[in-house]
Order: sequence, then C-alpha cells, then structure tokens
Amino acid sequence: MHKQRLFILIAGAVGILAAFLPWAKISLFGFSTSASGIEGGDGWLSLALFAAAAGLAFTSGDKATVLEGSMKKAVGGIGAGVSAFMLIELLRIGFSYASYGVYLSILAGVAVMAMPFVIKGDGNFQMPTKDSIKDELK
Repeated sequence: MHKQRLFILIAGAVGILAAFLPWAKISLFGFSTSASGIEGGDGWLSLALFAAAAGLAFTSGDKATVLEGSMKKAVGGIGAGVSAFMLIELLRIGFSYASYGVYLSILAGVAVMAMPFVIKGDGNFQMPTKDSIKDELK
C-alpha cells in the first residue's frame, strides 16, 4: 500500500476513534462528567465522514499508487468538510468545555485533507505550492 493511502487510513482511523472519546466536559461543585461525540449525536456524522475517506483510500484503484483525479479531490473535500464541521462543533461547545476528542478530530480532519496533496507519487513529503495545487485540481 502506498504511503499516501496508508496515512489517510491512519488519520481516518484516528478520526473514527475520536468520535468515541470525550468531546465536552463539565465540572460543577466538585463533580465532573464528560460526553463523547456519539452520545451527543454529532459524532455519528464525523464518524461517517472519516469512514468514507478511509474507505475511498482503501478501495479505489491500485493500492500501490497515489490517489489521482476525482478520488484525490473527494478525499481532500471530505477532510475539509469534517475539519469545518469539527471547528463549528468546537465553537458550539465552547473552548472552555471542549475536551480532547474534538481537538483530535480536527487534527485528523486536517491530516485527511492534506495527505493527498502533501505526499507525492514517490512517497516523499513535499509542501505544495499554490501553482501545484492549481495544476492538481485541474
């Protein structure tokens, strides 16, 4: 399996795991409790998006090559969508009540979004430039 696909799978698995971790914590009068994303209901959407990105990376085309064309755009778009969704969740919950599951989901979403564009065909990491992103999206 190509490094690009492997890293997308790992980031997707981290995102799926983060849906079950605490997203919100509340402390009141010495008692504290937390709620996972699944308990709140919004975690199911992030779980589905991460599973879709991991599924596309695992099932589409030859696993020994990088994602290309519409698959690269689809995985990048899913990563951008889940990152935006999780940022909205972070703002909805509030910074003082947010727990590590939300932050881990945001990091995993950014990783899923970036991996198709950062890892090239030879398996090396290369920061994309504005022109290279334009060429890849055409």
